[in-house]
Amino acid sequence: MKRLCTLAVLVVLTTAGCAVGGETKTEASETYPSKPLSILAPGSPGGGWDTRARGIANALGQCKITSQKATVTNVPGAGGTIGLAQFAKHNGDPYQLMVMDSATMLGGIVNNHSPVDLTTLTPIAGLSRGPSAIVVPKKSPYADLPALLAALKQNPRGIKWTGGSLGGPGHLTVAGLAKGAGVGVKDVNYVPTAGGGESMNLLLSGAATVGIDTVVELKPQIQAGALRVLAVDGSDRVEGVDAPTLKELGLADKAVTTLAGVMAPAGLSAEQQKDVIGLLDKMRQSSCWQQVLKQNNWVDAWTPGDDFKTVLTDQRTQITAILTEMGLAK
Repeated sequence: MKRLCTLAVLVVLTTAGCAVGGETKTEASETYPSKPLSILAPGSPGGGWDTRARGIANALGQCKITSQKATVTNVPGAGGTIGLAQFAKHNGDPYQLMVMDSATMLGGIVNNHSPVDLTTLTPIAGLSRGPSAIVVPKKSPYADLPALLAALKQNPRGIKWTGGSLGGPGHLTVAGLAKGAGVGVKDVNYVPTAGGGESMNLLLSGAATVGIDTVVELKPQIQAGALRVLAVDGSDRVEGVDAPTLKELGLADKAVTTLAGVMAPAGLSAEQQKDVIGLLDKMRQSSCWQQVLKQNNWVDAWTPGDDFKTVLTDQRTQITAILTEMGLAK
């Protein structure tokens, strides 16, 4: 009898052990995310990357895509490459995300000879495209872009451009327009700035002839009548902006358009990458994110996973070629 009792106890213990193992397995496969998310904006507060990061964080919470909190951290500098270098240290962590846009960050990587490249990270998805505008002060003698480009051809150094970072999408577009007008890209007089406020001051003070920046950053001064829009990039006109597109002017191929999206650190498994993509897919279909798109004049451009990687690879080649011609890449 004593032996039978001992066997019974062993059976109970063995069964209990299996039950504990089962609970551990269930616990490990909880739905992502099971803890708070951290979103890095590698630019200053109030800028485009910051706006996108906070838009994502708010949409995830307000539309109850997840009950987990998403916090935003800003690490500005060097075309996003300072933040990029810090972000790359979070190897294998799917709870660390970074917003970026293809042309700006790729330009910063090439221009600053960054040891960290986007190809070393895990591509999650391209989310949106935001139109940029070419603007002049209201008292400018240039009524349209063809007139400005004609003046640029006559006196390249006399036309002072301002915009975002050196090697960023604005600078690259200016180089393309100059080249199309028969002006060497090294002859372009371009003053890079850290953001819309700085370039705005240069324009409004008369220190710059023409500026290029995102519509959302320029819109207050456009609506106030302080700036006149000569053209917008992209194939469609922008609501509330009375200006032709570069496509209408036959200059679409001169612009370098940028795809804004999200990256995760290197070292994620295929399943982890799929989880993060799935979370952002739910977010981008929400009414909260649609409102963010509308507020910022962004256009949905969902490009997940490997498709996003292809865009980044192709643009890396394009941007490197342009910056090499400018003498900014070695």
